[in-house]
Amino acid sequence: MFGSTRERSQEVTAVDGPHSVAFAGPMGPSAASWGMELEPMDGRQTEAKMWIEVELAGVMRAIPGGILKARIQHVSDREMAAIKAALESTTPGASDS
Repeated sequence: MFGSTRERSQEVTAVDGPHSVAFAGPMGPSAASWGMELEPMDGRQTEAKMWIEVELAGVMRAIPGGILKARIQHVSDREMAAIKAALESTTPGASDS
């Protein structure tokens, strides 16, 4: 989570397609859950909101809240960008930007 790339294993805990999906799995020594809520904006765009909940355990409790929040936000931003790029690469008529 802090500076190294690792694969994560997440369990799907809820699906309300095409509106939302939720997952659960470890984040360091802590249990975490996260999900996405999807809302159509118009015929070509969808607003995606990501939420994350972390049950702090072990060493995670010692990390200052602001630092932990910033790191989780950074990882979430990267994940959302990767999801967007993957979806746009398979969407007919999507821009190449």
